[in-house]
Amino acid sequence: MNGAARRARMNAAFAYRAVVAGLMLCALQGLSGCRARAEEKRDAVRSDDETVWLRDVARAGRFDDREVDESSGMAPVAGDSLLFWTHNDSGNEARLYAIDSTGRVVGRVRVRGATNTDWEAMASGPCPEGRCLYIADVGDNSAKRPVLTLWRVLEPGVRDVNSATAARLAFRLPDGPQDIEAIYVAPDTSVWLISKRPARGAAGAARPVRVYRLPAAVWAGNVPGPTVADLVDSLPIVPQKGDSRDWVTDAAVSPPRADGSRRLAVLTYGAIQVFRLHPESGRPGLRYARCALPVRERNAEAIAWLPDGRLLFTNEGKGAPLYSGRCP
Repeated sequence: MNGAARRARMNAAFAYRAVVAGLMLCALQGLSGCRARAEEKRDAVRSDDETVWLRDVARAGRFDDREVDESSGMAPVAGDSLLFWTHNDSGNEARLYAIDSTGRVVGRVRVRGATNTDWEAMASGPCPEGRCLYIADVGDNSAKRPVLTLWRVLEPGVRDVNSATAARLAFRLPDGPQDIEAIYVAPDTSVWLISKRPARGAAGAARPVRVYRLPAAVWAGNVPGPTVADLVDSLPIVPQKGDSRDWVTDAAVSPPRADGSRRLAVLTYGAIQVFRLHPESGRPGLRYARCALPVRERNAEAIAWLPDGRLLFTNEGKGAPLYSGRCP
């Protein structure tokens, strides 16, 4: 029996066991349980062969402050692995919110000198002053913004009212305007950005998401006018029109593992995908896993790592829930 036939037989056996388990669950949970199970099954059929379900999924909490109504990015607070920074997106103030892992707001900080056109992502990382927050004013649903903005600010304390004055970096993308909602920072202080939406290549086929890099040197200010990001790579994530499950909405770098390595989690509306990460440059490598999000929670916009290796992710909206889970 060749490999393809063996995989087909194994998949058929798995599907049979899943159907039997589903019938037993229906008997225990009644009609509502059957409907929920059927919804999950339909979604799983649309998934590729590499997809697994997110493990140990738990409802972590809910945003307790109605002022946080469009959470679009998260970054860990320095010195406290269970506190995180978040922010709202377009049309809101240039303000950061410190939250705990249940969504309770414990601090509000205005970012001095910054404006919020469409903040869509945030990351923490090293900077010449110590540790900084990098806030990406890069949202561009219609792909019409010729110049995007990255703010870098010395990380404030959660009890501060105002931050230090933020530094502004204006930049362009080498292939024209793109909608971006995911960034992360490498140990060398370069900033990496990942495109969000469907795009077509020269032959008309759907194109994988693109990965851009702003090297550390761009902050020196020696380049007149907006700097141009480098188009470095792509990831095996292919957004499709009419199906937003693989539209990229955020990214997060894990704390160092026991061997010193780190992983990159890329959040889409339908899944979390985890990649290897070069320890110095931050360049993404091979994919470890693709984990489907819970069927009823496909509007996630922000993600961060918890200290025990789980991932914390949030939805947009007033009182939006937070979830945790493991991938793989």
